[in-house]
Amino acid sequence: MISLYHLREGILLAEDMAVLFCGKKSVCTLEGLSVELSCGFTIQDTRRKLKEFYWFNNDNRKKWKDTTIPEGLSEDPQYYGRLLHAGVGGYGQYFHTTTIIDLRPSDSAEYKFRVNTQNSGWKNSESGITVFVTGLKVIKNPDTVKEGQKVTLTCSTMCTLSNNPNLTYIWYKNGRRLTNPKTLKSNLSKDAGSYSCELVGLENQRSLAATLIVRYPPRSTTVTVSTDQNKIVEGSSVTLTCSSDANPPMEKYTWYKRNGTKVSVLQGETESYTIPSGSLGYIDQYFCEAKNEIGAQNSTWDLTTDDRLVNFLAPVLWVVAVLTAGTLLVLGYYTLKQRNRGERADTPRVHYVSNDASNADVSEKESIDHLYAHPKEYNDIQGDIDEYDDIQDDTYTALQRDHRLSMYDTIPKRESP
Repeated sequence: MISLYHLREGILLAEDMAVLFCGKKSVCTLEGLSVELSCGFTIQDTRRKLKEFYWFNNDNRKKWKDTTIPEGLSEDPQYYGRLLHAGVGGYGQYFHTTTIIDLRPSDSAEYKFRVNTQNSGWKNSESGITVFVTGLKVIKNPDTVKEGQKVTLTCSTMCTLSNNPNLTYIWYKNGRRLTNPKTLKSNLSKDAGSYSCELVGLENQRSLAATLIVRYPPRSTTVTVSTDQNKIVEGSSVTLTCSSDANPPMEKYTWYKRNGTKVSVLQGETESYTIPSGSLGYIDQYFCEAKNEIGAQNSTWDLTTDDRLVNFLAPVLWVVAVLTAGTLLVLGYYTLKQRNRGERADTPRVHYVSNDASNADVSEKESIDHLYAHPKEYNDIQGDIDEYDDIQDDTYTALQRDHRLSMYDTIPKRESP
């Protein structure tokens, strides 16, 4: 509870009554605390006794039934349950105190008192006490900060607290309680957030939150790659996207292309750039510059490194594997064929054709099926047949005894079983 009464020069209230002392002319206090409205006075004629005394809110005149007759605080619904009265006096000297508890911003006003004495009637004081009820607020110094810049946070009020009480504050960041962060010396982006404070003993009277914004240039600038296919191949369209962490956000992006020692600026100031189809180069290097009002940062992305190499190497390895498998199959086939020819040379087999009349209608297919022997003998026979191609008119010739070719004379007759 904050005491407000201090002796000051007396004020003549009536010819036989003077105010000896009252509280300060003004007082600043916190929301949720209490204030005392105190005043002492004397009545020179002790025969005139004090009949009634009360304080009133001079700013609530419009609420009175009669604007010329002040109404006491006890009759104002705004103060119900929040007034404490105390008074002592006798022999012409009196002292009266009214205490308002659980102060609210609406309690800020000028307070005067009204006195009724025997034979003198009602008298109003010409002066009173002006009360300012304030809440807590967080002040940042400086208000706008860059990363690495020192900043001080102060839990303050709208006016200077009377009697300057020794108050202890509790700090919060994003709703979580902190140790007292009056000064952030190594201010980093992680220190950005919403700060509030409150008084010990008045935990339900927390200040409004103040947002600390830390500004910093672009950082962690990277480039991501996307294509119109699942991989980067010749002729595909490639889109590069530049991303960066910065506060305030980026104002613009600039894209560059480096070929050897030559650097050229590409068109466009947006976060994405599309490399036209067919313009990818093995030694081209693309990078972007992200810029805000604090600074700028570059990022590189090299097409000659893993992104391009891996995507081209995979299909090449696949082709090599297919060709290798095909070569092995061909070699295996020819090896097996040569081996079969060797076996035939070691074990010649001869099949005989019967010259019986019963076989006179054997077709050429049957003749071919039976007319094979040692490869060399077969080739000699095939040569003799070719010499007589102009004599044979049909596509095949039956084996008739009367038209037997001389080459069949060399084939011995098989004995019947």
